[in-house]
Amino acid sequence: MVGCIAIIGGAGYIGSHVNLCLTKRGYQTIVFDNLSKGNKEACLNSDLLVGDLANEGDVNALFSSYPIKAVIHFAGFTDVGESVANPASYYQNNVINTLNLLNALVKYDVKHFLFSSSAAIFGMPLDDFIDELHPKKSH
Repeated sequence: MVGCIAIIGGAGYIGSHVNLCLTKRGYQTIVFDNLSKGNKEACLNSDLLVGDLANEGDVNALFSSYPIKAVIHFAGFTDVGESVANPASYYQNNVINTLNLLNALVKYDVKHFLFSSSAAIFGMPLDDFIDELHPKKSH
């Protein structure tokens, strides 16, 4: 792959570990994070662009500054209790901000996108491995 992989939310726990794995395998990565829940020290193996998906200028700066060929999105909010207490914040971040990102993928002709979702929908796992067919927890 010529170009790099953008890791959105790559300064967080999971994003930083994925970044480490990718860079160890020789991939060029760029981390895009607003650092609200992430840590810049977690991005030692790649460039870090501090920005926010809510800001179209920040998103455009990412795609116009790097030859991005793939995006992995880890910047969704995942705390179930917090989402019930503040649903508007979750809607803004998880829906509107993700749409800003998806619009940029279309604009910059990026064809490869992976969205990391929360496993909270599964409740207590029945097996060691959870796939999309695993029973969902109903409320």
